[in-house]
Amino acid sequence: MARLKLGPWGGIVGALGNHVGYIRKGIAVLRMKSHPTNKKRTDKQKATTQRFQLIIKFIASMNNFTNVGFDVAARKVSPTAQNLAVSYNTKNAITGEYPNQEIDYPKVRVCEGTLPLATGIAVTAEDMGETVKLAFSWQTETDLPAASHRDQIMMLAYLPEIKESVYLDSGARRNEGQDFLMISKNYGAKRYPIVVTYAETYIAFVANDRNNISDSLYCGRIEF
Repeated sequence: MARLKLGPWGGIVGALGNHVGYIRKGIAVLRMKSHPTNKKRTDKQKATTQRFQLIIKFIASMNNFTNVGFDVAARKVSPTAQNLAVSYNTKNAITGEYPNQEIDYPKVRVCEGTLPLATGIAVTAEDMGETVKLAFSWQTETDLPAASHRDQIMMLAYLPEIKESVYLDSGARRNEGQDFLMISKNYGAKRYPIVVTYAETYIAFVANDRNNISDSLYCGRIEF
């Protein structure tokens, strides 16, 4: 893959012979077209594809959240926030052997940065009938390096039974000590309902100006 400096005619966009040009984050990129092959794929290649597909579908359920979560890290390199989120989790958050690979939720990262997390983080669930109220709580001290009382919480609950996410990327301030996510328990069609019974939960903190963010923390599996 080559990069083109934007000259008087700009970068190439579209097909040019056996090359394809496009603009990514303001940078003109030129790459070769892919060519089909009749070679039989190895188990290692199949395993790589399976890992990638698992993470792509997972990140797609929370794409707006990870776009915030990896934005600061992505500013330092060429890939987009989504590229970084997919790359990190493909390498670090898969367990098992092909063809029985699966996501290792405690190792998932949905935010990446250097802002301190809070201490005393906990998540509890309150059954409210048709919904579940997830309460995220934390200690409100702000004497941690670079932390501010105006930092905001980011909360995410992933529902593996339906492969969907519920999240808030701009929640309560650090000095409030608590915030909530409301989770509907009933999904699917009326004749074929799906009742979710648990969530994989994550928390992070983002600076008020969005120029710093913490790594995410896995808060555990919360059963309803």
